[in-house]
Amino acid sequence: MTYETFTEFNASGVEGLLTYPAQIVPIFIPVLLAVFFLIIALASYFSQKRLGGSASFVSSFAVASYVTTVLAIAMTLIPNLINTFVIIVCLVISALATLWLYISKDRE
Repeated sequence: MTYETFTEFNASGVEGLLTYPAQIVPIFIPVLLAVFFLIIALASYFSQKRLGGSASFVSSFAVASYVTTVLAIAMTLIPNLINTFVIIVCLVISALATLWLYISKDRE
């Protein structure tokens, strides 16, 4: 079984760079979103810690989930890039992060 190479793929620009690996490896977009989530969460946490002396993981988790959800919704603009299940998972994680942030005790 041969794979379609990128030169034979009928897309160009950022659309082609994201759609081609997503078609070859279906888990590419969820892993990309998870890595983006981790980078935002850790950057937010350590930035809070460096600037304020203390940090709240709950707020960093919430911010990362919101940003990742916005990115996932923006990815729906490219056809066949992201499926509905991934969008629903991002929305559920954002809702749970909002609930966790609301009921956490470390709010100021």
